[in-house]
Amino acid sequence: MKELAKMVVVLTVFAAVSAALLAWTNSVTSEPIAKAGKAEKVAALKRVLPPCDNDPLSESMQFGEGAGSMVFHVARKGGEFVGAAFVSSAKGYGGPIQVIVGVKADGTIQGVEILDAPAETPGLGAKVREAGFLRQFQGRQAADTRWAKVRKDGGEIDAVTGATISSRAVAEAVRRGLEMFAAHLEEMKAPKNASHPAEESER
Repeated sequence: MKELAKMVVVLTVFAAVSAALLAWTNSVTSEPIAKAGKAEKVAALKRVLPPCDNDPLSESMQFGEGAGSMVFHVARKGGEFVGAAFVSSAKGYGGPIQVIVGVKADGTIQGVEILDAPAETPGLGAKVREAGFLRQFQGRQAADTRWAKVRKDGGEIDAVTGATISSRAVAEAVRRGLEMFAAHLEEMKAPKNASHPAEESER
C-alpha cells in the first residue's frame, strides 16, 4: 500500500513538473512564433499586391458571417484604392490548402501564392506551389469566375499532373475569394475613413 502511495506521489509530481515545463516553453516560444507569422504574411502581401504606400495588414475589412467570412487587406496609394488581398482555403488531398491572392482595383489578379499546404504529397500535390501552376491565375478577372476550375471540371486551369485534387482545391479557394471581392469591391474602394476595420481572424 505504501509503495502504491509512493508511486502516486511520484507520478503526480512528474505530471506537475511536465505541465509547468510545457507552459514555460509555450510562453517563451509563442511570441516569436507570432512575430514570424506576421512577418511572413506581410512579405506575402507585398508580393501579391500592386505597389502601395499604406499598411494593408492593418487596413482590413471583413465580409460575410461565421465560417463563410473573409478578411480583405486593402492596398492604397496616395489615398486611392489600388487593390486588396485575401486568404482563402479549400480541402486538398491531405487537408486544407491555404492561398493568398492579390487583386488589383480593376478586378484582375496580381498574384497568387500558397501559404500553407502541409499535408500535400511531396512531388505531386506539393507541385501546386510551383510558379508555373500559379501563373495561370495571374491577369484573370474577378467579375466572372467560371474560369476558376480545373479543365476536368469545365474551367480553364490546367491541373498539376497526378494532383488534380490539390489543383482543384487551389482553384476553389481562389474562386471563393474572388466572388467575395467582386461583391464588396465598392465598399473597399470607399475612402479609408468610410471603411470598417476587420476583426482579424487568422486562417
